[in-house]
Amino acid sequence: MKFTGDEGELVTLSKVQELTVPHKKREKEFVGRQENFVEAEFFGINKFKKLMDAHGDKCVGFRVYYGNRQEDHSADEIVFGKGKNTSRLIIVPVDADGNDLVKGIRSGLKDAPQQQALTGGPICPRQCGQ
Repeated sequence: MKFTGDEGELVTLSKVQELTVPHKKREKEFVGRQENFVEAEFFGINKFKKLMDAHGDKCVGFRVYYGNRQEDHSADEIVFGKGKNTSRLIIVPVDADGNDLVKGIRSGLKDAPQQQALTGGPICPRQCGQ
């Protein structure tokens, strides 16, 4: 199957709530397991543009991987590498054949090129507007 750049579904607010409300109801479960609860993660448009520009016309969309790392949220600045388990998204450019344009994401190669994926955006409920 070829990807065209039109994948995904634009949905109504009620559909968004249908998907997000059950997750929000699990906040106590996350906290009870000594994990940081992540409601959402923000990524700036300029970061997406950089990922797209790096691959030109090859990039037809993005794949979102789910990840987890240790983060300490007790101070104003997040400290990585210690603290509680925290869910994070990893966004990777993808070509029309469905291949990650970043080699090594799924196989775990350590010597992949720098700045080829996007992660670490500000998270809610820690950094949200109204």
